[in-house]
Amino acid sequence: MAFDLFPGGRHAPLAIFFHGGYWQSLDKRRFSFVANSLLAKGFSVALPNYPLAPEVRLEQITEAATASIPAIVDAVSEHTGPPSSWLTTGHSAGGHLAVWAGLHTRPHPTVSAIPFAGMAPVSGIFDVRPLVGTSLDQALGLTIHRAARLSPVDCDLPPARYRILVGAEETSGFLDQAAGFASRLRSAGRDGESRVLAGLNHYTILKDLLLPDSIIAGVLKEMADMEEKPCREAKR
Repeated sequence: MAFDLFPGGRHAPLAIFFHGGYWQSLDKRRFSFVANSLLAKGFSVALPNYPLAPEVRLEQITEAATASIPAIVDAVSEHTGPPSSWLTTGHSAGGHLAVWAGLHTRPHPTVSAIPFAGMAPVSGIFDVRPLVGTSLDQALGLTIHRAARLSPVDCDLPPARYRILVGAEETSGFLDQAAGFASRLRSAGRDGESRVLAGLNHYTILKDLLLPDSIIAGVLKEMADMEEKPCREAKR
């Protein structure tokens, strides 16, 4: 698993960003601009690549995303010492992988000792079933049964912070994805919040990270701060 690593300060919180592209296109290098905004907020940042369809199935992509987390934590720890916390984020299909990896990585011994600040998918896909039979599915080759198993909305949702970000000008499909996952989190009694970013759509929402007062970066910083506050109080 290849990833780009942007170390922050000593024991900086770690943000792991998964790129989008419907699990079948794009590359981490196209999203390196994400790191600048988050470094300015005090994070270390990692951008993993993952294998793409149709060369591999979506199950292998989710496995690769999950497997990347311990490797990234080990690598950043060599540069900064263990991060004070870690979180996952990502755009579109990367939002799906951010939630999937956040849900399935934490039992790993390398990661379990580090506080988990949560998941913050941006314009994410949480229910894969609507893609079955569409043009996007030509590379994925999904069935309804497999799509259901690969949908975070149908996973067990352990206690964690879930922050859903979506553009107000997104298509109804992405707005429905965000609303459906938020509803599922409420039903499960989880710490979930949604933020709708005015004037932004699926292709412009990441431009928010180019702004000095980025809403997305601010949400991630708040998540990390919430995790660090109990640690600081415990040391008093």
